[in-house]
Amino acid sequence: MSDNPAADAVLGLVKTQHDILEKMLKNVADAGEAQRKAAVGTLERFLSAHEAAEEAYLEQATKNLENMQGWVEKLTELDFTSSDFVNQFGEFQKELLNHTQTEINHTIPKALKDMTQAQLDLVQAAFERVSQTAESVDE
Repeated sequence: MSDNPAADAVLGLVKTQHDILEKMLKNVADAGEAQRKAAVGTLERFLSAHEAAEEAYLEQATKNLENMQGWVEKLTELDFTSSDFVNQFGEFQKELLNHTQTEINHTIPKALKDMTQAQLDLVQAAFERVSQTAESVDE
């Protein structure tokens, strides 16, 4: 935690959303073939909203987003019932989890450090909108 409560609030929101992403990844990994497409769709929508907030307000946090977007596009083109999907999804899952850890531990704290209160308020509002529009995730 930093000495800036507003920066800590933003980091907390992002961390919560990363936890939601982890649950969504687990939902896809655990889904049967019939449910997999819907689980990937939910993941894709939430990830897109989260990435949009990062792109708009956290420029330094967007370096690897194109890679994540490429993964999602690739996955949605695969047959959700195939072993190729399962293998590719496993790779995507590792990449995304590594990406979220790097963001929380390094990239986002660095980006927030030099922001004004007004900038932090905008970032917080953007991530709050993502959280408010998130679809529910089964525990």
